[in-house]
Amino acid sequence: MRALQLSIMVSFLAISTFAGSMTWISYEARNFGGSQWEYTYEVANTGLLINGQPAAIKEFTVWFDAGLYSNLVVTTAAPLSNAWDVIVWQPEPVLHDDGGYDALAELTNPGIAAGQSVKGFSVKFNWLGQGTPGSQRYEIINPVTFQTIDAGETIPEPVTMLLLGLGGLLIRRK
Repeated sequence: MRALQLSIMVSFLAISTFAGSMTWISYEARNFGGSQWEYTYEVANTGLLINGQPAAIKEFTVWFDAGLYSNLVVTTAAPLSNAWDVIVWQPEPVLHDDGGYDALAELTNPGIAAGQSVKGFSVKFNWLGQGTPGSQRYEIINPVTFQTIDAGETIPEPVTMLLLGLGGLLIRRK
């Protein structure tokens, strides 16, 4: 009975967290020893709208807090790197400016359509904080107007699978 209550509570929190979101970005963290880490992101379009119309994700930015990250290096591999212009800029702790990882779809790339996701966007960095690095802020950008269309926090990959599994388990029980 306690396990069922816990499952329902976790599912409720997951649904309330993602219910209003039109996108999500999950990450896998890999440690290379010491303070050097790499994030690999999966970007999902769960129903992005621009002016009330379904839209593809054509640009996104993941933010790296100043004082917690340094030495950002793009590690996105081909063929993904051939379809997206990916850049990073370094965090500036003295000015309190966050760094960023930005990916813009090439002109011939239709982007990430509703119901689709793309995995493999990656960046190496030095982690300056305590413990292991965690979630980051992200923004989905309209590359024509440069306005933020959607925003949120990245989620760790095992949590995504856990939430999907719990949802499936609850549906199966009913």
